Amino acid sequence: MSLLALSEHALHWETLQPTLELADLPTGNTHAIALQPRACSSIRSFLANSHRSLLVLKANEIAEMAKIVQTFVQSQLNEDNPVTGVKYTVEKGEKSDFPYVTIAKAESLEDNFSAQQNINTALYFDHAKLFGSIRQHPISKDIQLIPGLVHQLNGGVLILSLSALLAQFDLWERLKNILITHQFDWYSTHPFKALPCDIPSYPLKLKVILLGNRDELATFSELEPELYLLGDYGEMDSYFLVESPAQQIQWSDFIQNFAKENHFPELTLDGLNKLYQLAVRDSEDRTCISIAPNSLREILSRTTLISQGKPLNAMSFEQYFQQKQFEYSFLREQAYSDILNEQVYVATDGEIIGQINGLSVIEYPGTPLIFGEPSRISCIVRFGDGEIVDIDRKNELAGNIHGKGMMIAEACLAGLLNFQSQLPFSASLVFEQSYSDIDGDSASLAIFCALVSALTDIPLPQHIAVTGAIDQFGLVHAVGGVNHKIEGFFAICAQRGLTKKQGVIIPSSTCHQLSLSDEVVSAVKKGEFFIWAVDDIFQTANLLFQRDFLEEEGKVYTADNQTLSYLINQRIEQKIESTQHKGFWRWFNR
Repeated sequence: MSLLALSEHALHWETLQPTLELADLPTGNTHAIALQPRACSSIRSFLANSHRSLLVLKANEIAEMAKIVQTFVQSQLNEDNPVTGVKYTVEKGEKSDFPYVTIAKAESLEDNFSAQQNINTALYFDHAKLFGSIRQHPISKDIQLIPGLVHQLNGGVLILSLSALLAQFDLWERLKNILITHQFDWYSTHPFKALPCDIPSYPLKLKVILLGNRDELATFSELEPELYLLGDYGEMDSYFLVESPAQQIQWSDFIQNFAKENHFPELTLDGLNKLYQLAVRDSEDRTCISIAPNSLREILSRTTLISQGKPLNAMSFEQYFQQKQFEYSFLREQAYSDILNEQVYVATDGEIIGQINGLSVIEYPGTPLIFGEPSRISCIVRFGDGEIVDIDRKNELAGNIHGKGMMIAEACLAGLLNFQSQLPFSASLVFEQSYSDIDGDSASLAIFCALVSALTDIPLPQHIAVTGAIDQFGLVHAVGGVNHKIEGFFAICAQRGLTKKQGVIIPSSTCHQLSLSDEVVSAVKKGEFFIWAVDDIFQTANLLFQRDFLEEEGKVYTADNQTLSYLINQRIEQKIESTQHKGFWRWFNR
């Protein structure tokens, strides 16, 4: 397949970045809660159901989400609720008597011990703040009852942070008892000291919303197995779907409103589109955008500094992206420097048998940096008992998923070649110069190609890197981090000098993840770099080996274009015949 033919099969540059379908600039009237349809439904049902007292709400960025939830709950509550609650009267006893406490129905907010408000949020609390306290004067022995949040919100809604409840799990048992019995009883907090006097209990009906992330919810549900029997469940989404033009308009309108509420300049149309492209890189899905408030505030605040208070356009967001990449780039540049100085050998030109450039995503602990890096995968075959040795796995440098991908590549090859028994050859595969743990099955397509190259003695082009996971039938499936992987290989090629032949093979199913940097898109537009999307190993073989893997009906094959499967079987047969021939003469000469 010629260079022209290869370029014709490559992705067009306009498909490498997503684009919003916006005709006009949004006005900015959409609030954050409008992007939370699941949470809204759960909260409405919970508030309307008088038989349920607990709602467990999954949420990230608890402080921000608590504000959004409180505002929405407030809008759903009836402001004209009648006065509920009680009033306590404390009568000082005689010298020999204890104080005497009586209880009566509250007649106004002024004399109301409980039900002083209808909603409140507590991200941190202790026993006294939650359940109130009893104070006793050290000399006069007078007592004073201090209401806690549960008293103040009698008949209302209390929003609590699950992390604070996990840190003081003993509070949950008392709170659960209140939610089940709808009654508040006074207890002494001291294990060996009783209450200074008898204090009457009273009816307390409270609705509680617990906010926590998935890890906190998992831990809490282990400690409280009946959690989801006691309470309803809902989710505050961290991402918003923009599958339709209407949803894109809604998201864009929310962004304008978010900028207005946080005193940032408005965004231009191209600025909204650039922000969308940056958000897709985080979610790795063009139809799914992060709406995390802290993340949005960080991006908009730094972009505002760059734009110097002017409307936020595409250039401002691109400068923000480049500045952030520069600030985070030390470890990435060190890794690339090792490759460019050949401390780590990665070829980006020429052809080599049994060697291919796979693509990895690198994450370092203690830093938010994520970047792509090419990894040299090599394969050596010899005829033997069918064992394929995964050197990384054997030395405990690779995880279970990587091992699974290796076995799938082996099974796929055996199935396509229709071997009746075990493989008639042995092989060893390794990630060269890899000194840390690797995992994942995204290298299984590259491993398959390296194995085929070694078996056919046909070299692989080193100017093409490969990523993709395969199944036993040869289909290529999606992998993660495709933007980082492409940009990592491009960075190495660009610093060595683009040859107008270099590129990356990716699964077709990852095209919806693509939101590449302007630098890569520009190179593709100029024909200096290519990105090919494949559905199966047959398309991959055509690109890398410029041959069919299996015979196609009606096609004539010669020595110059013989199929890969034919070459593999021919080589195996020749080796078997050679081995049998040598065995005969060895027996004859005895």
